[in-house]
Amino acid sequence: MRGGFLWRGAWLAVAAAAPLGAQDFRVELFRPQTARVLSLAAGPAPVLICRGRSPRPCLQVNPGATANCSLEGRAVRCSTPTQAQTFSTVSTRSDAPFRLETIASKAASAAPARAVRLRAAEFLPAQHGLRIIATVDLETYVEGVLAGEASIQKAPAALEAMAVVARTWALGARGRHRADGFDFCPLTHCQVFRLPSEIPGERLNALAGAVSRTSGQVLKYHGQLIDAYFSAHCGGMTEAAGAVWPDRAQPYLVSLRDPYCAGSNHSSWQQQVALEMVRKILEEDMGVALGGPLRDLRIDNKTASGRARILRVAARSDLRIDANQFRYAANRRLGWNTLKSNLYDLDREGDSLIFTGHGFGHGVGLCQAGTEQMGRLGIAYERILTHYFPGTAIGQVAAAPAASVLSSEHFELVFPPGQQPWVSETLQALEDSRRSLAARAEALPRKVRVETWETTPEFIRATGQPGWAAASNDGQSIALQPLAKLKRRGILLSTLRHELMHLAIHPRRAPGVPPWFEEGLVLYLTGEQVNAAPARDFAGRSLEQAVTKPRSEAEMKAAYAAARAKVRALARQRGEAALWQMLEHPTPADLQALK
Repeated sequence: MRGGFLWRGAWLAVAAAAPLGAQDFRVELFRPQTARVLSLAAGPAPVLICRGRSPRPCLQVNPGATANCSLEGRAVRCSTPTQAQTFSTVSTRSDAPFRLETIASKAASAAPARAVRLRAAEFLPAQHGLRIIATVDLETYVEGVLAGEASIQKAPAALEAMAVVARTWALGARGRHRADGFDFCPLTHCQVFRLPSEIPGERLNALAGAVSRTSGQVLKYHGQLIDAYFSAHCGGMTEAAGAVWPDRAQPYLVSLRDPYCAGSNHSSWQQQVALEMVRKILEEDMGVALGGPLRDLRIDNKTASGRARILRVAARSDLRIDANQFRYAANRRLGWNTLKSNLYDLDREGDSLIFTGHGFGHGVGLCQAGTEQMGRLGIAYERILTHYFPGTAIGQVAAAPAASVLSSEHFELVFPPGQQPWVSETLQALEDSRRSLAARAEALPRKVRVETWETTPEFIRATGQPGWAAASNDGQSIALQPLAKLKRRGILLSTLRHELMHLAIHPRRAPGVPPWFEEGLVLYLTGEQVNAAPARDFAGRSLEQAVTKPRSEAEMKAAYAAARAKVRALARQRGEAALWQMLEHPTPADLQALK
């Protein structure tokens, strides 16, 4: 629908957003590298090189011709044999695939050129080169995910099952990197993605066939897209999602026995790690204060699937740490194949620890090793999917209700139809909160984008935040849980004030000032009360870790209470003006005090 109405003298535009399934995906390519030089070779149709998304001015690369683009200062310089232009950002498009060849930003001798075929792409200036964002349709994206994620899968049914899972995840998680200007990165943070044009012909045919045979198919539970997780190898027992991510528990993501992956790669593994190395991981990488020599490390608590949940550290005193965080820290230091999963037993031999384990990855959802074996046994992909996601059903991609955009003087609110009753109240509260900031509002963007969703699972998929988080922001925009939910809990207005205060304060936080101080300052200035007692210990983690990456709602509240109490104490000792001094222009003594 289109229309408008008057909001305090400013016209508000209401516009329908594109329906689900009708949009292309914007995917960053070749991350973490950037490109030093880009060469575009037109195919049978011309390629237009334009400024951003503006239709003009453009360079035209005729069929058979080539253009080069490179970073020039903070701009992009593109040239053909007959003309050249400089752009702040570049968009390219063509009615036929064109060849894009890159040279990485590192020394050319150490980084070979890479070539892909595209129909549309954007080039953005980065610190050492150009970032490349490709526009691909849904089925091409699924092909690229199979190319990146399904290397161990050869059986047609296994690839078909993986295609349905990849498609389901993509539709549910669209906009995961919205703050960066694209939907997905090509790394494991999203789904590993390789453009199909990079894949050898025979393998590409197998992947394309699996995507074609399942075209448009997704997994649903009670009519809604599921959280479609997968891992390389579950070790014979899948993990319940709630055991890994407490807010992601679902009736179709439960722990179940999987006899199909036995005997495949990663079914059993063993690693020996020196106790001294474990000490370095704990103290240097995880920030655990041991207070003395590390004497031992033991599994203190396991999940129902047998995976380590909590580890007990024996040092000056006994500490308990999260097994997931330990595995990630150990693998960052020692290599990602060191501790392949949390499904292990732990023994001490002399000055070393022996990890004897099974599986590879978190183990939630589909097991790729088991899927491959099921496919080889002739089990159809539909049965494979119901085995790993019990209670779900295969459905077709359907258009979602169109979202609307409503603008006030300083805010743009994106909302689905079900949240319409609370939109005017939300915009009014945002404008009121902005006025209350007075001079501090100068740090806010000229127009703040605010987005909300129909359901909490949609908020989780879009933002990556836990289900108990009311909102999040990226320094420029705000993402909200469903307005109806925030209103029902009585926290809609306080959440809006909180997030807007963050947008006003964040640009002023000087380097070295820890995020916990910003959080505490926001809570202090808004006068919010936290329904929790300040904690002094977070199971071996620092206040900083508990504030920025809380493991539970209870830990988050305790950390927020502690941050607020610290800032309140500083205000009593030094005055409120000193808080702003510490935020914007801290002295070395201030930074030391905030550690």
